[in-house]
Amino acid sequence: MVSLRGQNRNEQLHISSCHKVKFMQVYRNYVDGHWTESESGELMYSVNPATGQKVLSSQKSSGNDTKAAIDASGEVYERLQWRDDPSARAKALWRLAEKMRGNVKELATLMTLENGKLLRDSQGELLGTIDILEFYAGLARAVYGRSVNLSPTSMSVLLREPLGVVGVIVPWNGPMILMIRSLAPALAAGNVALVKPASITSGVTMEFAKMVDATEEIPKGVINFITGPGGIVGEEMAENPKVNMISFTGDSGTGKRIMEKASSHLKKVSLELGGKSPNVILEDADYTKAVRGAITGAAFRYASQICYAGTRLLVQSTVHEKMKNEITQIVRGMKVGDGMRNDTEIPPVVSEAQMERVLSFIETGKEHAELVTGGRRLKDEQFSRGYFVEPTIFDRVAPESPLAQQEIFGPVLSIIPFGDDDDAVRIANQSHYGLAAAIWTNDVNRAWRLAKRIKAGTVWINTYGNIRAPAEFPGYKESGLGTMLGLEGLLECTQMKNINFEIG
Repeated sequence: MVSLRGQNRNEQLHISSCHKVKFMQVYRNYVDGHWTESESGELMYSVNPATGQKVLSSQKSSGNDTKAAIDASGEVYERLQWRDDPSARAKALWRLAEKMRGNVKELATLMTLENGKLLRDSQGELLGTIDILEFYAGLARAVYGRSVNLSPTSMSVLLREPLGVVGVIVPWNGPMILMIRSLAPALAAGNVALVKPASITSGVTMEFAKMVDATEEIPKGVINFITGPGGIVGEEMAENPKVNMISFTGDSGTGKRIMEKASSHLKKVSLELGGKSPNVILEDADYTKAVRGAITGAAFRYASQICYAGTRLLVQSTVHEKMKNEITQIVRGMKVGDGMRNDTEIPPVVSEAQMERVLSFIETGKEHAELVTGGRRLKDEQFSRGYFVEPTIFDRVAPESPLAQQEIFGPVLSIIPFGDDDDAVRIANQSHYGLAAAIWTNDVNRAWRLAKRIKAGTVWINTYGNIRAPAEFPGYKESGLGTMLGLEGLLECTQMKNINFEIG
């Protein structure tokens, strides 16, 4: 039995082994160290994708609620010495990481109940979240500038200063790690933050807010949380002049809208957006590793609900038929089910609306490609109330078709055969996305040549999805603006100042 206590209330969410909710948790906003309700008192609900059952509720905040939270955040930034005390920031991030480490199982359970992912992957996400916190705790005391001697009597001191209030808009598919990826560098650089959780996975984020509240080393108001619809809360954050930067992870359409809103005050934006990543398998690749890499890259274990999923599988024609058959056989044997079950390999998609969207892509795809396996909603008794889609593979997909061009965000893999290296590069780059790519080959020179030509922010060689805190994760084209992670992720959250001295 897991018990998640409410804030300033007697309510509890009890989760048994069959995860039936006995008492509905109601989460409040957390602003300047206080738990508050929205002005309307309206609530939003998180629904378990495996059962269709409501799990918890959070505040449906208004534009006025958001303005008040922004005002409070700005006042905290001006009032506290947080921006000028890197040692305190480092200690605060370390302490927060420690608190998370002691609550991994509890947080992972709630995350799986809200977005459906495999429980072991929820635990893995939280461990990755802790790693990012610890990495930026180390960097908090390394926000270096430099000096330049301009002439015998003139010198410039170039400083990296915090921006002020950073708004963090969180997606539902990685509600903890994608939040911390933006939040940790913002804090390490000396900013204060206002976090808007994803509406359908607010609970796990607000449980994190309780850890923030319990961490004495974090001054009240340095991290604030407000829940509500993106079209209201997110847009106010993007448009409000008192927010100095927006860090957003999500679809490209929403990212463009945020950028448009932010442009009215020329505020800084950092955007990690959609992807349709090519996973390129060459004929000289280690065959066994490449097969595993094709399935790993497609991210079936996440129901392919990750931005960098390699759902465009480019296979050289000489090995295409053999590889297609083997991948199909493996995928047909993968078990679809509730993410809380240990034997589940493919979880449900996050919502009914997302399920219908995926099924619509599949129906359209049947008109333009060969359906090899899958393609149905699972409706057996064990699946009847959830949002389960069979893992689906299409073959001989036209590079210009919707299956190959649009981000489906569901367990659909498109196989595209190609001829030579030039053909592979042409198809790989035939997309308005450019988040990531992978190349499988035993020829290191060939890998280097192709990696240089493929227009993607990250190119993996003989691996897939290897993302770590010290290495930057940028995006090309419509997959993003700015850089997440690494030292550059920290510098994104700063502004440069030139202090010029005339001496003598």
